[in-house]
Amino acid sequence: MKKFFLSVAAIFILLTSNVVYAEESFAVEVLNLVNIERAKVGAPPLRLAGDLQQAADIRAREIIQLFSHTRPDGSDCFTVLRNRGRACGENIAAGHGTAAETVEQWMNSEGHRENILDPRYRELGVGYAYEDYSTYHHYWVQLFRG
Repeated sequence: MKKFFLSVAAIFILLTSNVVYAEESFAVEVLNLVNIERAKVGAPPLRLAGDLQQAADIRAREIIQLFSHTRPDGSDCFTVLRNRGRACGENIAAGHGTAAETVEQWMNSEGHRENILDPRYRELGVGYAYEDYSTYHHYWVQLFRG
């Protein structure tokens, strides 16, 4: 009975919130699509990293407020990372509702494509947020680390 009430409370919180966050399946889908593109050019596959996932979720919420590689507090986007590694990159996108459309959008942009195909990167974090009352509704972030 206690689990039932906790589940109902969690569902209520999710339904009453305007912002919807990424399910792990979105991250896995983006990862798979990115690794297909990387394989085409001989770049090693990426793997999801938990800390990058958390940071990408934070950035996805932030780009609803300010669609920029600068954070709403004016700091660099990479300040969201506790461990930057030797190399890091960020891709942001807005407007598309599916992972496939968003990865295609990134692949059709030179700078974003370079991040996706960069052989230095070994890890990926994917963030997604949906805000009904925003300009683009769908917000996506990729954080790369090598």
